[in-house]
Amino acid sequence: MLQTMLSQEVMTKAAQRLMKLLPYKKHNDVIKRAWQLYRTGHVYNVTMEDNVLKGKVTDKGHTYEPSFRLKQAAGSSCTCTAVGLCPHNVALFLYAYNQIDAVGNLMRQWKEPVTKQKKAVNDEKRKDTQVKQQTVQQQKPNEKDESKVPNSANIIDAWWQSFEEKYRRIPLYDVTEEEHMRRLVQSFFPTFERPTSKAPFLDHLYYVHAALFTFIKLVHIPQKSWGYFAIMQERHVEQFSSTVQQALTNLAKKPRTKSHEQLLYATIPYVRNVLSGELTYFNQILDVYEIIWTTVLTDKTYRQEECKWAIEQLNKKQTVEEKIPFIAAASYVSFLLENDQQAYQLIEPFPYLATEHIVRFTHMSFAKKQIQRGVEWFHRLEQNVETYLYSLRISDREWFVQHVLSAYVQYSIATKKEQTERYEQLLQKLLPYSFYTYIDYLFDEQKWKKLTELYMLEKANVDMIHPFHLKAIEQADRSLVLPLYHQTIMHYIAQKNRSAYEQAIKHLRKLRAHYRALKQMPRWETYITKLAEQTKRLRAFQDLLQKGKFI
Repeated sequence: MLQTMLSQEVMTKAAQRLMKLLPYKKHNDVIKRAWQLYRTGHVYNVTMEDNVLKGKVTDKGHTYEPSFRLKQAAGSSCTCTAVGLCPHNVALFLYAYNQIDAVGNLMRQWKEPVTKQKKAVNDEKRKDTQVKQQTVQQQKPNEKDESKVPNSANIIDAWWQSFEEKYRRIPLYDVTEEEHMRRLVQSFFPTFERPTSKAPFLDHLYYVHAALFTFIKLVHIPQKSWGYFAIMQERHVEQFSSTVQQALTNLAKKPRTKSHEQLLYATIPYVRNVLSGELTYFNQILDVYEIIWTTVLTDKTYRQEECKWAIEQLNKKQTVEEKIPFIAAASYVSFLLENDQQAYQLIEPFPYLATEHIVRFTHMSFAKKQIQRGVEWFHRLEQNVETYLYSLRISDREWFVQHVLSAYVQYSIATKKEQTERYEQLLQKLLPYSFYTYIDYLFDEQKWKKLTELYMLEKANVDMIHPFHLKAIEQADRSLVLPLYHQTIMHYIAQKNRSAYEQAIKHLRKLRAHYRALKQMPRWETYITKLAEQTKRLRAFQDLLQKGKFI
């Protein structure tokens, strides 16, 4: 959300003003402290309004609320009461700056003299330009003779060789996995300029290859098993995955020639390297692999060859872990080739893998107006929904439920069949993760008995039920709420403290009123006598029963 509100031009100018206000030599203590706060995740809840950044920064056990004026940095303030710009202001700005460019680049500019900055940038630009010029020179013969595919492969190989040479110059001695990733994302990749031209295909293809190279390096760095650094590693891969996908989306929009198609064909072996990354980044790897084959590598013969290759690879592998990336790849490309039977057979034995694929295939089919195809995928999803649900991690189950219900909505719209009974069965299979959606459905359908039973099943007490729902049930059939009150009273008694006992007494009064309205006072007397006997050892509760004249 913050990223969409920030202007590249405004942020760049703000950075220039900040560097003038705080020259690195004079204020390196403030800048280093700000850099440390930003890097270690102490900046959060950042928002922007009227070109003023606001957020929170924790520092040495205290939480401060700085505000940074993008167009008048000198007028920024902070609750730490420091005079002038403080580390919290600067850390806040660095957090926002990271949304539009790598903070590492900004820090280098800040440290280095202006002349040195310009020289370094010009050197990098000159090297990239030379590589691109060599590419163009190598490509020209292809425009006359399109059969010379090896030239295209040589061009791509030259690019990757230049990437590897530049990568080797990154200082990586004795750095952590997370720092390795940070340098790739914030220092290495930004040296490749994002294409500004709207038409040239080649510039965009070169940028995509640079992004792919960086992404492959990222997903081959093992992830820490737990802790802050593991979270940061996941975040680096997730965020850079979005960068690669955007670069691919931009490339797909560019007009291409037959010679460009040869370059794309030569790209395929490099795309396959994505699949060899760490399985801990499996979702991000699949996202990148799938968008390439969906938007850029659209030629049917390419896809047929890729599907054959992926199946050959999985047959060579010994363990399930080794097979999984190739099963996923073969299934997805089979779907793109509209070989749905093969796509399903590949993933069907692996519920965890099948969940996301089948949900996606269902959505994609309906989006393409392929109604019958979408219906068949939805039926596969519906038949196995419980198996798929419990194959997922708990943290992923709510996501799955929302997508299944969304798929049902697409199904009902596409087929023009709103089958309430079928929808209800689906909600039942997805419990407890569909609880709130099911509650709303039963209320809308005025199925009061089932609504009460669902609340009882989830051990909900009366205080957890929306008053509007409770009142509607009471008006429809007062007897339905009696079990809810019984359950609520026992819930509070079980807590064994006076405040909870008082809540139980409050609900006992309401329960007595319901029995009286139903003209079932004998049942009430039996109930309260039995309750008093069961709780005779709870003196505080017994006292409250006597004061309330229940016994």
